[in-house]
Amino acid sequence: MAQSKAKKNRCRIVREGGLNPEMQRLHWNGIVPVERKTPTLAEKKDKLQRKHKHKWNRTLQSSDGSILRSGA
Repeated sequence: MAQSKAKKNRCRIVREGGLNPEMQRLHWNGIVPVERKTPTLAEKKDKLQRKHKHKWNRTLQSSDGSILRSGA
């Protein structure tokens, strides 16, 4: 397979006695800094309560089934 220009350039730098750029990169010792985590039950409930600024969250409103807020 063909090599990219960047890889050719890296090989040339190493061949001419320069430093290998791969050695200058950080080593995380098995830690992945951008690893997804699943939300906890508390985070899911909190997100549901904050959704649409409480507009459609029926748990925060009266139990008569209307979507309009009662009171002032």
